Amino acid sequence: MKKFYDDVDYLLNEELSFSEVFYFASLIHLVFVKIHPWNDGNGRSARLLEKWFLSEKLGEKAWFIQSEKNYYQKHKLYYSNLRTLGLEYEVLDYSSALPFLEMLPQSLFL
Repeated sequence: MKKFYDDVDYLLNEELSFSEVFYFASLIHLVFVKIHPWNDGNGRSARLLEKWFLSEKLGEKAWFIQSEKNYYQKHKLYYSNLRTLGLEYEVLDYSSALPFLEMLPQSLFL
């Protein structure tokens, strides 16, 4: 978790393009879910972290992005894309992450 928080802190202090903000917000979501630090609520916490990161980088309007609705409407794809990386943290294959990272379309912000 320390490495995760250090990485998030690093990203918060970096100048990122609009596309990079969405990419890293999705990656933060994905990594947190895969770390799975709690017995329950990991997905909800990951989605909140994603939205928080977007708002930190893009401003308060980011809280109005309907990402939760997007994930809910595509919940089968959401879970399928999560499983594609593997189930055990020690053997995750992040080279398979792109389908998940593309689930948060930038157009939700526009």
